[in-house]
Amino acid sequence: MGVLNNLTDEYFGNRVREEDVVFRYEIDPDNPPVHTLTPEEVAFLQGLARHMLFFDKSLFFQIEDLQRHTKLVLSGKHVQREEMPDSDVTARELRALEMLIEENEKELEQGESMSEEVSLLDILREQRQRLKDALNGPVRGKKSRTPLGEFVHRGDDHTVVLYLDAIEEAAKKDPDDTMFLMGQVMLHEYFHSFYFHTGEGELDSVSWVEEPLTEYGSLVLLDSVASSGLAIAKDAGKAVKYALKFVKDKQKSMGVTAAYGFGAYLFEQHKTDYRDLIARYANVSRMMDSCERPWLEFRYMLYPKYPSSRAVEDFVYKMLIELL
Repeated sequence: MGVLNNLTDEYFGNRVREEDVVFRYEIDPDNPPVHTLTPEEVAFLQGLARHMLFFDKSLFFQIEDLQRHTKLVLSGKHVQREEMPDSDVTARELRALEMLIEENEKELEQGESMSEEVSLLDILREQRQRLKDALNGPVRGKKSRTPLGEFVHRGDDHTVVLYLDAIEEAAKKDPDDTMFLMGQVMLHEYFHSFYFHTGEGELDSVSWVEEPLTEYGSLVLLDSVASSGLAIAKDAGKAVKYALKFVKDKQKSMGVTAAYGFGAYLFEQHKTDYRDLIARYANVSRMMDSCERPWLEFRYMLYPKYPSSRAVEDFVYKMLIELL
């Protein structure tokens, strides 16, 4: 009876046979992490890596499948990036935003704009003031952020890097939260790999579009695992709640991280649309020109400050769907 129970667990995916595990990772030889994976963390990451999220009959996301071309490296390297660029770059961003505002104002005067584009104009004006405040404030303090992971592609070398020590620090060294955040970051970075390899075209992705959609994808997969019969389902359920709050907190940021917070809105308001939304973005993820007006307008919906109301969030979502 014990053997039958084991076979049944294997058949229904509640138990992973050692010979079936193809999930793998490497340790950064130059910057090994201080944090060492626990058996619980390894089991959690393996379970997430095995799970398949289908979008249609041929398109699916699975980390084990993506590891055919994108390896996983665990690193302790410390990286710092600025939330807001330096004064010269901010001044250029401000000029670009002012040009967008002028174009929208002219169209409004000529009666070419739809009534709802007045809302777009109002949002752009608000963001212009925030950029001016950031540029001309009496004290221009720079806030930095520490990335928790990274998708790196150079030629045929594709790598997802997890900065374990930074993840542990961000989770305030709580063992459970560290494991949950580690899983979410791994999923986030592998969604970058998924979009890169699925997308048609040769352009680089547009970060202010892709980052919320990688956050969205990671939350959707965690939620899918939580509702499965897998052994890690209970932990995945806890991870969804933790990761959703972690992503939602990014909406309070001033700078590039604010756009990430839109992923929480997508999950909370459009979770059931993930098959269509992720597939549509994946197809065009490398065909977008970040200098074109529609994509610039979308950027300034989420930068440098996140939308202040649900109505604006809904407007941004509608704009995203039209662009896709």
